Amino acid sequence: MFLSSVGFSVVMMSIWPYLQKIDPTADTSFLGWVIASYSLGQMVASPIFGLWSNYRPRKEPLIVSILISVAANCLYAYLHIPASHNKYYMLVARGLLGIGAGNVAVVRSYTAGATSLQERTSSMANISMCQALGFILGPENIVWMTQEDSVKVLILKKQVQMKLRFPKEILTRLLLWPSMFCFL
Repeated sequence: MFLSSVGFSVVMMSIWPYLQKIDPTADTSFLGWVIASYSLGQMVASPIFGLWSNYRPRKEPLIVSILISVAANCLYAYLHIPASHNKYYMLVARGLLGIGAGNVAVVRSYTAGATSLQERTSSMANISMCQALGFILGPENIVWMTQEDSVKVLILKKQVQMKLRFPKEILTRLLLWPSMFCFL
């Protein structure tokens, strides 16, 4: 849950610049469709994966959803290669990634079934904590992964350049140490 949340929030920060790079004719309304395709894919896939996990081992829909996510991320990473229709490939990639993210209900049901009644509340809280930390730390990971000392952020169609106050080594340690608790 932590890594999928980090991936979601990192990609959300990069969708608009990447869309403009692969297809300069794309406008903000198409960006809305690209962003919505993730949620639509997740909305369609969640009940399907849930139904599947009710009748078959939960491992099967989890593995399939992970494979779909890997394929969608590979498609997203190589969107710049085709000569045309790149923005539509991005729409498909984000929709497939949403389908892959439809496993959240299966993960929570597995946790509910694998824990005792006394452990269930803390296990569910840990899943929610890992998901929230992923959403919080995801955009900050872009900062320490870049080689520059500043990060440009698009706010209301105006580019704002933020200077980092901390050295990168300190910032990296501050951002990475909480993530190790999500895997305990």
